[in-house]
Amino acid sequence: MKTSRETFDRLKKMLISDKIGAEDGFLKIFKTETTRLVRDYFVLDGEVDVKIEIDDFGLYKVDISFDAEDTKGFSTAIDTKGGIY
Repeated sequence: MKTSRETFDRLKKMLISDKIGAEDGFLKIFKTETTRLVRDYFVLDGEVDVKIEIDDFGLYKVDISFDAEDTKGFSTAIDTKGGIY
């Protein structure tokens, strides 16, 4: 038998999923785009991990973590006149 706390946690998780659009693929697309961005700046050693939670006040907490072997050079961010894009 599930406790009331387990039921509450399950309901909260379902509501969070609905609010962030997880069923619509939001998390998958966000992770793909975040990975693409991170790869522009780092040599990755594995996957980018993305977690999105909503606190009791409705604020989003977004955690993005990854392991990187190195950074990439920034010469691609400088145009031929020495300016930065």
